[in-house]
Amino acid sequence: MLERRAFVKRDTPVVLEIGAHTGWYFRHMIEKNQFHGLKQYIQTDISEERLNRNYNEIKHIIPSDVEYVQLCCDEELPDPFGIPERSVDMVVSCLSMHWVNDLETAYVNARRILKRDGFILSSMFGGNTLYELRGCFSMAQTEVLGGVSSHISPMIDGAGLSTLILQTGFNIPTIDLDRHLLLYKTPFHLMEHLSLMGESACHLQRKPLNRDVLLATCACYDVMYRRSNLIPATFEIFHVIAWSPSSTQMKPLPRGSGQIPLASWNSKNKERLEGVLDEYARNPDDETTQAKAQELFKQLQEESAELMAQKGLSAHPNNVDGEGKAKMLIKKPAPPFQQGNSGDV
Repeated sequence: MLERRAFVKRDTPVVLEIGAHTGWYFRHMIEKNQFHGLKQYIQTDISEERLNRNYNEIKHIIPSDVEYVQLCCDEELPDPFGIPERSVDMVVSCLSMHWVNDLETAYVNARRILKRDGFILSSMFGGNTLYELRGCFSMAQTEVLGGVSSHISPMIDGAGLSTLILQTGFNIPTIDLDRHLLLYKTPFHLMEHLSLMGESACHLQRKPLNRDVLLATCACYDVMYRRSNLIPATFEIFHVIAWSPSSTQMKPLPRGSGQIPLASWNSKNKERLEGVLDEYARNPDDETTQAKAQELFKQLQEESAELMAQKGLSAHPNNVDGEGKAKMLIKKPAPPFQQGNSGDV
């Protein structure tokens, strides 16, 4: 999370954290001295006991120039934080959103308190998390009970997450995925680990596991996945950066306005571009890497301009002549299909 925060080169004086739990994010921010102009940190959680414990653990290391505020609230309720709209520079949520029943309301509440062009930094477990255990539970319950009930919290997939971010009013979302494979001696050790993490399922109508189902699940896990005397467990984590709408943000070009396909670049340039981008991702603050990226981008611009000139096109969309505009209109893709009558909105 802190590494991804470093990708955004701007100060965030006011930060609000949703679902602090153990307070890991703020604690590591202090330890690594990565404040980014922080003046006020608002930590929220649904558990007052958890907030009190966090305060007692870090009160001696909180910088004197940072105002530390705690709020006990439910992020799904209307106006849960009790603070003015557009008053926060950044909202952060570290592995807490998968506990939220109404994700849409939670993200809308986060967007409302963000300043224009503020951003949210969020992480949550992905849909393939613990797919091995889920599948074994389903097969064991079907065999023993003749039906399936949920014993692991529901997760969201990448397509659903991107749709959710856009539907709740955020712009320019960036989503990436971390996949971790952990190894355990037995399925019982995995379940114990989940319990100690506080990640056991908490469905109100959950049925207790009986002995036969549990033993069948472990047997299925051993047969299907055990390798080198260990069993694997997959954890997927989605990381999201999305922005509150602002008139100063970049806008996408109209559909069909592209004139030079990426396929027109030769393979050598593609390899150079991929290499520079990989190097820049590893060292975003390195001035030499930035200079290489700028130089390569300039070369690619010049090559694109030459190719466009050969095709009788202008490098600037506003300077396209009548014939060029006609070509663009001909190549413009059809609008997406919409169900219903032509008069439907």
